Amino acid sequence: YTISFCVKQSEAQRVEDVLSAEFSLEIREGVINKIKVQEHTAIVSIVGDGMKENCGVAGKFLNSLSQRGINILAIAQGSSERSISVVIGGEFGDIAVKAAHLFFFNTAQPIEVFAFGAGTIGGALLDQIRDQHDKLLEQNIDIKVCAISTLDGMILDGNGIDLSNWRELSKKATEKANVDEILEFVRDTKPLNPVFVDCTASYDLPNRYLDIFKAGMSIATPNKRANSMSMEFYHQLREVANANHCRFLYETNVGAGLPIIDTLQNLFNSGDKLTGFNGIMSGSLSYIFGKLDEGKKFSEAVLEAKELRYTEPDPRDDLKGTDVARKALIIAREAGMDIELDSIKMNSIFPEGFSIEGTTEEFLKRLPEVDSYFEEKMAKLKKENKVLRMGASIKDGKVSVGMLEVGPEDPLFGVRGGENAFVFQTERYTPIPLTVRGYGAGAGVTAAGVFGDIMRTVSFNPTK
Repeated sequence: YTISFCVKQSEAQRVEDVLSAEFSLEIREGVINKIKVQEHTAIVSIVGDGMKENCGVAGKFLNSLSQRGINILAIAQGSSERSISVVIGGEFGDIAVKAAHLFFFNTAQPIEVFAFGAGTIGGALLDQIRDQHDKLLEQNIDIKVCAISTLDGMILDGNGIDLSNWRELSKKATEKANVDEILEFVRDTKPLNPVFVDCTASYDLPNRYLDIFKAGMSIATPNKRANSMSMEFYHQLREVANANHCRFLYETNVGAGLPIIDTLQNLFNSGDKLTGFNGIMSGSLSYIFGKLDEGKKFSEAVLEAKELRYTEPDPRDDLKGTDVARKALIIAREAGMDIELDSIKMNSIFPEGFSIEGTTEEFLKRLPEVDSYFEEKMAKLKKENKVLRMGASIKDGKVSVGMLEVGPEDPLFGVRGGENAFVFQTERYTPIPLTVRGYGAGAGVTAAGVFGDIMRTVSFNPTK
């Protein structure tokens, strides 16, 4: 038997001394254990009539706490059956009360967004949150943006930022972006469902993801950097997120708004295994190589894609295939492969001897030199009723990036105009592969994918 009771923190040492003295003989003889004190705890109680007649009250109470990762140290029910009390760690007292109120009084499920990066994708996301706020509130989901960090500065408001003029407010911000201030704010105010949204292209910010998880925040991001770093860090992210009951959501890492990551995770969690993959994972490269089918010169197709802002300001960032390699790496890792970025075989699309060095302008001036190279390739493939595509492949435990020659029977044959396509061959999806195809670029599409990830942090959807 164990007898547990609570006293004020200020009296804890005195109570321990009194009990240890009273039971000194029993403790010395091993009849009972030493008095154990667990400090800094809190008591949270629900009180009300009719608990005996209403089934599931205790379960609902305990479930509200477990949903937030709050461990229960002790439980007590009053003899009148009008109250149920739990003892928890003192640091969880405030959030436990909020969680219980949410479950019992049918208040709206909160989502507190802390947005880093409000450029093309981040700005579109904030606009979408603004436009959808009232509709979501009708569904008992209360989403508010508590922080916006841009190159101009950072706005932080626990009550939620007015998104009707967030661009003007951001320009007036005087405080510099500061992750540590966000983490301190979350620890102090204990929001119920804080979500850190990284819409930057930063190489440094993902290094703070572990600290963000430890502060109790979920992360939703289109930034591929974290998942394409070392395999050790890849596993560490998931371990720390799970240990802190947080979500790591990165659907937009690979296919913008296309459901790639979630589809893969569902397949592999159910026991399926990847046996092969081919994919076109770049909207800009899809556009460029699709134009070759129409007889466009390669240099003209690149310039056209650049003018339409399909490529990066320096098209070499797309043409080298580094972005495609990172996406292929993430798919391989999701499939269970232990692989690093430098293990991916990069096959240059340019002929041997052609230099891609120098400034962007110098590179673009030299680009017509390779037009004949691609014209010859296209002429040869046309005779074989094939087309040229740029993408990635996974086969026999190896990942490669480069040009693909595909025929009419291949799902990648008709992919052009900025479309993405992912062709998965698995033990179950064979001989007909699982193909996910659609528009895989654009700020609105990507922002919607991030928005979808944010919505997945809702633990339940209460109805009015």
